[in-house]
Amino acid sequence: MKHYEIDKYAHSSSLFQFDPRVKLACAISLIVVTAFLRSMEAVMVVLLFTALLVLFSRVPLGHLWKNLALAVPFIVVPSLALLFTSGPYNAAVLAMRILASVLALTAVISTTPLFDLLRTLRWFRMPKLLSSIMMFAYRFIFVLIDEMDRMKMARMARGYTGRGNILSRDVFRTLSFTAGMIFVRSNSRATRIYDALLARGYSGDVHTLDRMKVRGRDVPSAQCSSASER
Repeated sequence: MKHYEIDKYAHSSSLFQFDPRVKLACAISLIVVTAFLRSMEAVMVVLLFTALLVLFSRVPLGHLWKNLALAVPFIVVPSLALLFTSGPYNAAVLAMRILASVLALTAVISTTPLFDLLRTLRWFRMPKLLSSIMMFAYRFIFVLIDEMDRMKMARMARGYTGRGNILSRDVFRTLSFTAGMIFVRSNSRATRIYDALLARGYSGDVHTLDRMKVRGRDVPSAQCSSASER
């Protein structure tokens, strides 16, 4: 079954060939610098730069919006809180700072395959256990969705229409049995996937065929990162 993947268009992006370590370092440097900006004009320049970077990545805008929509509550809630305490100017600056930071991270995530991103985090000394948890959590989300779709098809094949009151005993019983079976079947399938990984030599590290190497095209990005830190 088809699922939404955050790195779906990474290989077709114009930023794919850049070293993921350089991309992540530049994004983090930009976010740190943006966090200390208080001028509306400076924040607007950063926001414009990140927006142009996202457009240059050639990732479809619909896909980018799905990633960006997840961060909307984290933009709106702090901005509204600051609006009632410090006024509209500070609230607008905060909203633009958060939006620019989210756009920078979105550009990195959307143009870097997930496993390359995890390798990059391990290169930056992220604990192996944490990176493994992130990898399995991302993978098993799709396992859970698959099992939910299978159970939905099975219910429809048996004449279940989904109509009725949630407080009805029969409807509540059907939904509770379905939820229980989803977790049981997902656990069984996840165990088989993990056994398959072990059979293929998985030892906790993420390995890919491509080696990360800083090339000439990455030098300007690295220099921008150093300049931002200064």
